[in-house]
Amino acid sequence: MTSLAGIAGTSVRRLTDAYWQRRPAYDRADMDADAYWQQVGLLVGRSQAYNEAEVAELTRLDTDSWLHLEGGTVALIEELALAGHRLAVLSNAPVEIADAIAGLPVARHFEHLIFSCQLKMAKPDPECFAGALAKLGATAVEVIFIDDQPDNVTAAVTLGMRSIRFTGPGQARALLTQLLARNRW
Repeated sequence: MTSLAGIAGTSVRRLTDAYWQRRPAYDRADMDADAYWQQVGLLVGRSQAYNEAEVAELTRLDTDSWLHLEGGTVALIEELALAGHRLAVLSNAPVEIADAIAGLPVARHFEHLIFSCQLKMAKPDPECFAGALAKLGATAVEVIFIDDQPDNVTAAVTLGMRSIRFTGPGQARALLTQLLARNRW
């Protein structure tokens, strides 16, 4: 966030507040990158619009910030895929980040990559989950949902999904092992 704040011309605190205030609309593709960063600029008190190069750099830095995966998380994904489990991603992400994630080597382990920008809905909206389930051809009870955001986990549980709040790959592996053993999937 420090690099983003530097390009945005504001403090990390002010940028963080503005970033998350407008992020849901950007993640749903209600606006493009230029509109998003211009709105962020207004919220942080910028007196003039970001130019094309600044928007490009803000978008690049933002995208890059979401692409760093823990080795343990990648290993867990690989283990699950090798064991024959169907894997899918449901992520709140704008087009730029969705495209970058789809290009990561780990993406090949997922049967479906589903992003809020494609669905035009974002978690924790129940309709976002319904759209993902439709793409999967699955019911809620057939899914184990893993997410790091409590609101998303709560929404998934409300819809009937077994869910894990991700705090790390070791914790997720242990809880998945328990859930899978109970259901013999």
